[in-house]
Amino acid sequence: MRARLCANRILPLLLCLLLPAAGAAELRVQGLFEGRALFAMDGDRFMLRDGETGPQGVHLLRATSRSALVEYGGQRQELTLERGRFGGVYQRTVAEIRIAPDSQGGYFVRGQINGQTVPLMVDTGATLVTFSEAEAQRLNLRSGGVEVDVETASGIVTGRRVLLDRVQVDGLGLDRVEAVVLPGERPATALLGMSFLGRVDMRNEGSLLVLQVR
Repeated sequence: MRARLCANRILPLLLCLLLPAAGAAELRVQGLFEGRALFAMDGDRFMLRDGETGPQGVHLLRATSRSALVEYGGQRQELTLERGRFGGVYQRTVAEIRIAPDSQGGYFVRGQINGQTVPLMVDTGATLVTFSEAEAQRLNLRSGGVEVDVETASGIVTGRRVLLDRVQVDGLGLDRVEAVVLPGERPATALLGMSFLGRVDMRNEGSLLVLQVR
């Protein structure tokens, strides 16, 4: 059965880093709560409660809204919002971009997909990053992917679902971002959909749209 995605043109935690022992995957803490913590590893996210062990042996000993005591890769450390690296303290920076609307209220940015520059329209109504087959050829994404039915403003079309190595918008960069390629030359401007936007914090400050690393 084909999945149905949405590509309509409708606009509408701080990240701690755990450096594991050699050979272990990178572990990131994306949220701290009383008795539980949210982690990310290899593109997947998972929640652990006190005393639970997750993928690749990540063991949460204790979590509060301010810190998490974690055992991973043969090491133990209590992580706080300021202390996020084994063996030291780093200066926290929060990457964010502020986007002003155009004359018609749309938000446009210039990003990079797999290292190549691409104009993008911010579109919270698009399930995935979305671009045309013509744009896909320019990005050397000429084949592959899984066929999916995509609901557009013009009706349902069959596209192909692909995985992008990296999507970069100014200081915001995400790896392994899902996208859909639509047949033909539309959309004329690629859509920055929720497969990217759902992984960053998004808010309005007046007319500005602010995107920020979690």
